[in-house]
Amino acid sequence: MNQRKPHTKQPASLADETAPRRKSEYAVAVIAALSLIAIIQWVSINSKSSEEDAPVAFDYKAAAAERSAPSALLVAMKQKLSAQFPEVTTEAVSEDLLIRASDAVAEQNDEKFAESMTMLGINALKEDDIDSAGVYLAEALAAYEYIDDELGIANVELLRGEINIQKRADARRAAYAYDAMQLARWKVSHGQFHDAIEELEYAVEENLALKRYGAAAAVYQTLYKGYTEHGQAYQAQQAGIEIVKLHASSGRSLMANEMMQILQANGLDTASVEQLKQDNLKLQMEYEDSVGQIGQARDYQQLYNHFIHAGDPVRAWQFRLKAQASLRGASKRAMHRSQTGVLAMLYTSNDHMENAQRSLERAQTLFTNNDQPELIEASQRLQERVY
Repeated sequence: MNQRKPHTKQPASLADETAPRRKSEYAVAVIAALSLIAIIQWVSINSKSSEEDAPVAFDYKAAAAERSAPSALLVAMKQKLSAQFPEVTTEAVSEDLLIRASDAVAEQNDEKFAESMTMLGINALKEDDIDSAGVYLAEALAAYEYIDDELGIANVELLRGEINIQKRADARRAAYAYDAMQLARWKVSHGQFHDAIEELEYAVEENLALKRYGAAAAVYQTLYKGYTEHGQAYQAQQAGIEIVKLHASSGRSLMANEMMQILQANGLDTASVEQLKQDNLKLQMEYEDSVGQIGQARDYQQLYNHFIHAGDPVRAWQFRLKAQASLRGASKRAMHRSQTGVLAMLYTSNDHMENAQRSLERAQTLFTNNDQPELIEASQRLQERVY
């Protein structure tokens, strides 16, 4: 019986590759190439056209939604703090509570220390100082864990969860402000400056609220340019003056002086120029003094850390109080001169969400174990805001 030989593909030869092609083959290839080029050009033109003609809008409702109401626990604790320290400034309350915490360390009274640090965190939140609040509450949590106070742990964990949610919200607010500024610049570049003013004013307001002073100055720069190009001298001067103040109070003296010279060259009257120069010099001096205070506070903080690690908390707290005293009167614009980029803030806020989830889950478990239905509900509501 004859067996069928398996089919084997013959390898291509050099003669096959160099054999002349038929004209029809070249025609098909050319037509296909031209068609592909035409398709690419059509897509490119239409995509550009859609970008140019796309409706431009800014979702203010979504931006405002980031400003969520505080939890019932935070409201109650703020009220408790106000009752203990009526008609006293936040700075004075902070000093009193730090002294109380220092006394608790000397007395080895962990419960008093934990409560003092918790109230310090609440006091910081009254001024929207989330970073300081986080430090104080972390110390309060460690103290409550040391004395095994479950309700104290749960309360602090709920507050820590709320702080992390707020950090996420602040990152998104900064992103919305950035988007608003970019949208405004798009409008300005398309000859729609007056339609962009609303976005620019929103961006200024949000950046100032978030202590992003450099970003606010950049928005004012766009306003100044737009007002100048449209012959609105007074509005341009007001925007320019704000630029000078923001740069001077944030340590950017060269940029402040440059803007001041531009204002003078563009017709700012002599009296206003002299007043602005005085204000500029004063703000620069305040900034330099604040930098000195911040540096001294940092040195005291290092001594605090040294004695804490050396096992001498009483002496350590003496330096911590000195650090706090050194910061008295330091300007917020000096303390917040360095700014994290928006993308970095959004990236870091993912960690804040994970931290919030952990804190709130722990708080809910402890509230359940201690039969606290209202606080269980509060922790659940906060968990719904984790995203």
